[in-house]
Amino acid sequence: MSGLPIDIVDSNAGSFYLGANNGLSRPNWAPAATRSTATSNIPPGYFFNPLAFARPIVGANRLIPSSNGTAVAGATCGQLTVLCTDFGNVGRNVLRGPRQTNVDFSIIKRFPFGESKNIEFRGEFFNLFNHVNFANPISNFNSVPSTDIDSNTGRIINNNPGDFGRILSTSNNPRLIQFALKLNF
Repeated sequence: MSGLPIDIVDSNAGSFYLGANNGLSRPNWAPAATRSTATSNIPPGYFFNPLAFARPIVGANRLIPSSNGTAVAGATCGQLTVLCTDFGNVGRNVLRGPRQTNVDFSIIKRFPFGESKNIEFRGEFFNLFNHVNFANPISNFNSVPSTDIDSNTGRIINNNPGDFGRILSTSNNPRLIQFALKLNF
C-alpha cells in the first residue's frame, strides 16, 4: 500500500491568532517550492526535502497575508516574545510517507481420529518476509533548531534542518511465528 499521509505542521506558526506553540498551524512553502521540490533533491538521511518549507514570519509594520491586506503587524505582534507568524500556505497531507508492505501466512492441517475427533496443527507467520516498514518522518517544522531559522524570511539556514524530515522509527513488528496444536472433540 502507498504510505500514510504526512501532515506538515509548524507549532510556532499562527501566533497572531492562536499564540505561540499552538500545534495547529502549517508552515509556508519556501519561495518557488512545491510538492515536487519537497520530494526531490532530498538531503542524505531525510525522507523529504526540509528546505522546501519556511516559517510564515511577518515583519513588524508589514501586511498580514491571511488578513487579505486589511491588517498590519505591530512592533511586538501582541506577543510577550516577539515571534510574529501567520498561518502558512502548505496544505493538509501534502506528502505521502514510506510505502507499507506486510505479508502474513497461515497453514492448517487436521488429523482425524475417531468419528468426530481430530487434532488440528496450525502454523502462523506474521510479517513472513521480515520486511521493515518505516514510520512517517518528523513533520513538525518546530523540530528545526531555532538558531537555524532566518528571523526575517523563516527559511532554514546553515543547511541544518535538525530532525525535521527524518525517519526515526519503524511502524511494524519483526517476523512473528506461532504454532498451535488443538484437540477438537
